[in-house]
Amino acid sequence: MFKKLLSISFLLATATVASAFNVTFRVDMSQQTDFTTPEVNGTFNAWCGNCFQMTDADGDNIWEATTDLAAGSYEFKFSADNWGSQESLLAGSTCTVTNSGFTNRALSVVDADIVLPVVCWGSCVDCASSPNVYTVVFQLDMTGQSGFTTPEVNGSFNGWCGNCTQLEDVDGDNIWSIAVTLQEGTYEYKYSYDNWAGQEALVPGSSCTMTTDQYTNRVLVLDANMTLDTVCWSSCAACGQSSGPYNITFAVDMSQVGFSYEVPELNGSFNNWCGNCAPLTDVDGDQIYSITIPLNPGSYTYKFSYDTWTGQEELIPGSPCTLTESGFTNRALEVTDTAVLTNVCWGSCEACIVGVEENAGSALRVFPNPANDRLNVALSSTVNAVVSIKDMTGRVVLQQVSNRSSMLSLDVQPLPTGTYVVEISSENELRRQVVQIVK
Repeated sequence: MFKKLLSISFLLATATVASAFNVTFRVDMSQQTDFTTPEVNGTFNAWCGNCFQMTDADGDNIWEATTDLAAGSYEFKFSADNWGSQESLLAGSTCTVTNSGFTNRALSVVDADIVLPVVCWGSCVDCASSPNVYTVVFQLDMTGQSGFTTPEVNGSFNGWCGNCTQLEDVDGDNIWSIAVTLQEGTYEYKYSYDNWAGQEALVPGSSCTMTTDQYTNRVLVLDANMTLDTVCWSSCAACGQSSGPYNITFAVDMSQVGFSYEVPELNGSFNNWCGNCAPLTDVDGDQIYSITIPLNPGSYTYKFSYDTWTGQEELIPGSPCTLTESGFTNRALEVTDTAVLTNVCWGSCEACIVGVEENAGSALRVFPNPANDRLNVALSSTVNAVVSIKDMTGRVVLQQVSNRSSMLSLDVQPLPTGTYVVEISSENELRRQVVQIVK
């Protein structure tokens, strides 16, 4: 009986020892500054601070620490100097897990000792493969706000976690700030307070925001260490500045288009070229469609389209109302105050031109209208008649003399889709007619 108990005790002791395995943690600190000693904090040591410090024996900036862990699943992260700094891990990364708004590294210990791969601070891969990591300082002016205790920044970089990234006001001037280390990239974020007890109401189309699926947030493009300008709550500007937003009314005349459509829409840099999120309306049925949206001061580009980008304006580079960037020509707008923009003809910088007869005589016949490859012009006078086709900026794009013929057939195939004016001039007449060229 004694031998059996001894054997059972031995087996239990052996099983206990076998269930604990050496786990070696390794982090590359070569891209970090302002630290003394990294440490590993996790569920296995109750996030204790500096109780599990790392060492760099050969001075290569690869820090290591080894401990015994039983088989199981754990969360951990690297920090330094008793939580003086800590990693900012990207939610959804391959090495992380997010619970209750907190994103940490995930670790599974199964049945063997583990030497974890060397990872870059804040990354799932080594520093050579890791995206650049930068520090961004967020700054928020809470002047004029009340009913809050602690502002926070929430965004795609922290899983919109609530109060996990709280701002501080160390000198009591109501300017709250925090420095966050993030991988290079584009992020959405906004300010809130007291774990989402309150949040900013940002204006769609503002110069510092983007709207996705009807959610309007601030946007950050991080490609260097940066300190963001101090902004007022719910604003793109500093407190006390006249920052708008200003109501801007856009209008487009669809009376002379040569195609069918359902709903014209406004797309631009202020709404992330979103498609049908800014539909225009024609309340009086005159085919002039309009929309009013609030915009903060700034420079924007935009164009009219219809039916969620089924079709869009073909604007001419160099036209007085346009700006061409990276091969794309759009309308240009500078917002400084409330404005009602002049209604423009589709595809033009000017209002639509109504057919004009400046001299009595036979009616002007231009056909087919809309035209595709050839446009026929019937002339009432065959003596020195000059037929010109002008775009909506007044520039002559095609011209031909009648040569004593009563009918001219013009090759318009090289001309892009758009609205044009056919002008016939001679010694005894000047006539104009609006035509559409459609490809």
